[in-house]
Amino acid sequence: MLTEQPILITSIQCKEAGGVLKNRFIRFDGTNGLEGAKSLGVVNADTNVNEYVPVTVKGIALIEAGGPISMGSAIESFDDGMAAPLTSGTLEGYALDSASSAGQLIRILLS
Repeated sequence: MLTEQPILITSIQCKEAGGVLKNRFIRFDGTNGLEGAKSLGVVNADTNVNEYVPVTVKGIALIEAGGPISMGSAIESFDDGMAAPLTSGTLEGYALDSASSAGQLIRILLS
């Protein structure tokens, strides 16, 4: 079983029209994480637009993989806030587990 170890959790108002999903990156403006954009952290609960989202900003969080990821890989946000191996975006953290396909949850050490 994968476990989270949040050190710091904050909240931000959700501005994403359809709401945001748990275990995805969220940006500083309250919308889904995007490729190439630094995220505030990882969403801790499914949240509707205009509600306040709990966000892990420091520590170890569970994140949904957007595709295959190797343990130890540097991670960036991918479209819709999923995790992807860092290519040319902004470092979000490091994978503590591997994922063989999209949709799997892994632990990430947030940077």
